[in-house]
Amino acid sequence: MSIQSIIITNVEKLVQQMVPTITQIVEKTGIQNIGQPNMQMPSACLLQNDLQDILKLRNSLINKLNTTSKIIKSLSKTLNPLSTIVDITSKTLQTVGTARIVANVGLSLLQPPTIVPGSIPATINNIKDLEELLKPQIGIAKNTITSITTALDYANSVIFKLLEILKTIDQYLAGCNIQLSDSPTINNYVSQVNQQYTDIQNNQNNQNNQNNQNSLEIYNGFTLGIVEEPYTPTVNRRKAVAKNSQGIILLSTPLTFSTDNQTLLTAIKLIIDSNDLKAN
Repeated sequence: MSIQSIIITNVEKLVQQMVPTITQIVEKTGIQNIGQPNMQMPSACLLQNDLQDILKLRNSLINKLNTTSKIIKSLSKTLNPLSTIVDITSKTLQTVGTARIVANVGLSLLQPPTIVPGSIPATINNIKDLEELLKPQIGIAKNTITSITTALDYANSVIFKLLEILKTIDQYLAGCNIQLSDSPTINNYVSQVNQQYTDIQNNQNNQNNQNNQNSLEIYNGFTLGIVEEPYTPTVNRRKAVAKNSQGIILLSTPLTFSTDNQTLLTAIKLIIDSNDLKAN
């Protein structure tokens, strides 16, 4: 197995390990739609014993993230693990777009939970979307990425998305007066990923705000856009498509519940780049 495949496989395993624990935390705390733009914090806290259980789960997630990041750093030891981000981020970094929306918009609007006795039942909407948010693009990457640097940047973008979710959990615990000073923290590698991806994503957000917000975009001769298909009477699934000059769809991403246009457009660009495709 190639180094790039090992990198992607390890990140895929990390997602598979972390999502059930994150789901368990969501179900207990009542955090709704975690990792999505419409995320909401609960209005109350759990009992102290339950909060300590959440803290233990949170700590296990940090340890798993740190362990995998060490493996990725070791696999990429012939490279500067973080030097490739700026070079190839235009192709892959925007996969973290939804997580950045949560950090920049959702978290800034949330108030700390009010502590009340007794546990609060959770209302969970589309909890399966959490796994979909993190995993489908890995499937695409695993089959198409042939460069170690691209695999590394892609893996780091997933680490960043997971870290944004962990920040939400930390905010909930802090709002419930749970001290994190004695708990595991992210290692230096994850911290560097977080800082560089935050800086780059903020720059991209500023550029996007200056550009036309229309989802149509020309890329390698393809006209890119977003297509919606009904899933239920009230819910749609969406995908990115690439059309030729005659308006015929030649490529598309898998259908998803994601509402982040940029994530979908990045996925279709990754398919185009990996196969060196041109519309003309």
